Amino acid sequence: MKARTWLAGLAAGAVALTLAAPNAIGAPTATPAPKPSVRQLDTPAGGGAGIVTKRDAIGRAHSLRPTTPLKAPKSVSARAAKAATSRPDSAAVAKAQVDAVAPYFGARPADLVATGTSMSEYGSQTRFQQTIDGVQVYGGEIVTNLDKAGSLESANGEVALATYGTFPAADKADAAKATALQSALAAVAKQGKLDASKLKAELTGPRWFDMGLVTRQPGSVAIPVYLYEVTGPNDVRWQAMVHASGQALLAWDLSEKINRVVCDANHAIIQTGGEDVRCGDGQAFAPSRVEGGPASDVQDVNQVFDFFGDTSDTYKSLGTDLTSLIGVDYGDGKGKAIRGTVRICVDGGCPYANAFWNGEQMAFGEGVSTDDVTGHELTHGVTQHTSGLAYLWEAGAINESLSDIMGEFVDLTNGSADDTAENRWQIGEGSSLGVIRSMSDPTKFGDPDKLSSPNWFDDAFFQDNGGVHFNSGVGNKTAYLIADGGAFNGQKMLGIGLARSEVLWHETQKVLTTGADYGDLAEGLRATCDKLAKKKKSGMTKKDCAQVELAIKATELDAEPAGGLPAQAPVCDTAGAKVKNLLKTSFTEYPDGKVVRDQGWVLGKAEGVDGSLVDTSYSKDGDDSMFGMVTAPDQAIGIQTANGTKIKNQKTYLRFQHAYNFYNVFIIFGVRSGTGTLEYSDNGGATWQDSSTLTGWTNGPTVDPNFEDEPGAWHGNSGGWETSRLDVTSFQGKQLKFRWTLHGKDADLVPANWWLDNASIYTCSK
Repeated sequence: MKARTWLAGLAAGAVALTLAAPNAIGAPTATPAPKPSVRQLDTPAGGGAGIVTKRDAIGRAHSLRPTTPLKAPKSVSARAAKAATSRPDSAAVAKAQVDAVAPYFGARPADLVATGTSMSEYGSQTRFQQTIDGVQVYGGEIVTNLDKAGSLESANGEVALATYGTFPAADKADAAKATALQSALAAVAKQGKLDASKLKAELTGPRWFDMGLVTRQPGSVAIPVYLYEVTGPNDVRWQAMVHASGQALLAWDLSEKINRVVCDANHAIIQTGGEDVRCGDGQAFAPSRVEGGPASDVQDVNQVFDFFGDTSDTYKSLGTDLTSLIGVDYGDGKGKAIRGTVRICVDGGCPYANAFWNGEQMAFGEGVSTDDVTGHELTHGVTQHTSGLAYLWEAGAINESLSDIMGEFVDLTNGSADDTAENRWQIGEGSSLGVIRSMSDPTKFGDPDKLSSPNWFDDAFFQDNGGVHFNSGVGNKTAYLIADGGAFNGQKMLGIGLARSEVLWHETQKVLTTGADYGDLAEGLRATCDKLAKKKKSGMTKKDCAQVELAIKATELDAEPAGGLPAQAPVCDTAGAKVKNLLKTSFTEYPDGKVVRDQGWVLGKAEGVDGSLVDTSYSKDGDDSMFGMVTAPDQAIGIQTANGTKIKNQKTYLRFQHAYNFYNVFIIFGVRSGTGTLEYSDNGGATWQDSSTLTGWTNGPTVDPNFEDEPGAWHGNSGGWETSRLDVTSFQGKQLKFRWTLHGKDADLVPANWWLDNASIYTCSK
């Protein structure tokens, strides 16, 4: 598996593979695509010069930053005049603005529902949730950023473009949810190595889930799922996603822990990390210190109380009331408050070497109450109530990084005795475990400091929710460079200081969406800095934004992660070798006399734009590509060379570029959408042989370790365009034909896709 875990998805405009293919091969036999089918929602609009600043491979906008802010539409001009002080008016103007730019994202305005508006002295941000048939799309969001006059300064986000499958009918929904609940419990027990009998699952709701919104895969198709929150003893807090059919797809840990300090054994043992750590009158633990009350005789109580105040002061200076945003009221007469319970222990874990945010309050083991830890964990609460960054993949890494960043800002500005030059940008100083991360040099602890770093964690087996802790180093290094400057990766930065950095990162948090990756973070930083530079009170200048841009370049936020990039095969093994093509096609037209295909394989734009109901615009080089999709288990579709090629010389090769997404982290639960194989025939197509056992492969088919009883194939996800090459010299004197076959596996849950481009048979000579 590669870093860019792909879910099988369709490119812009995909509806259904109904195009009749001329010259069908006849073997293997293609079966009609069954239900479920792909349903197109919308297609991203082109254009947008001077407005759109980031698009993905299928033309879907992720970021808009108009050269000149877009004035509020005339229909809401009266409300725009009140947008600076009225939240309802600001939200109404934002809705009109998002409706106007929705086509760039590929969104239907009617599907965008406002979920909240944040207002500050710099303007307002309104978050819009994408819904399909009234059901939320996980990670499908657009955030508008308006100035006080209601003009659109930027918009960020992405939405699903198609669906695949349906939710159960009303009379079968309860039974489906009951099955899904048991699957969620089993999935968390399996992934977390927990006792399922001690877990409890609560339905968060039905969701449409498009992996393209939380990973870097191309294409977009949302599948129907049920989302559950699963809790259990010893601070177990997970989420699980189950297909509407009952198949568990994904489970991930939400505990957001930082193991830093050692606790004693003088506290009660908690079981769930939920209600049994609640702090309040009539709750699990009675208050030891309250606002305006006397100090406690317990050092940890006073430290946490003070660090809550330090963190609250930091956010207050940024215009955010932390108590109002993340506080909780347990009905004990204390009102809405930031609450925490200290010196907890767990069964088999005392002293408890941890601290965590459980979704409503904090809990600490003995001695864990350092200022950066407290700021870190409370910022998880801020993230929960603002951007809602998923605790998965790059979004999770940004989530962790934001907590480190804001926690360090608290640490560096609260006047604590350990704010020395040596401790600057170190995480965990003052704890019994010592420093555990360096923001100024993440590589000291094996974390990446840029997207191309060899330390990037390609979390193929989902050990760290896709690398949320390890890969946070990239965001941390970016924050250090923005604030303090320095020379790194060919860039020299002056730094903009802590005060402006605090405002920049806090305001950027507000414009990120659930599935944001580092490229989206880069756009968020740019848009926010531009906005702040127009506001004199912020202290930000255009020169500061130039320094932010240098930091983005230094840590390569706009690049692809190095870990898991697809492999490439050379054309020839000898530099300067001459290439003679015996067959070559880049799939610019069909029929081309070079290949024939089964129904289910189509060209990209050449066929997709003009009424074929398919637009597979994902292409390697702009010459289009051949695209195949299967939607049923055991379905197989092929594309083969039309004529045999005589192999006469040494160093004769078959080489092609391809991209595939046959499964992703779902493999943890035995789900894969398909596989790809290459067969050859030396008798004109009368019989076909599997090529996986041949010895001449570079990046060829391999045996899937999860399915060792099956022959070699391309499986999992390529992570982008991969190049494979087969040395066919051993077939000298024979006439060869080749056939690429896409096989369905669990394609009734998730469609399987394979892109093929630039195929050639050629010789290399001196």
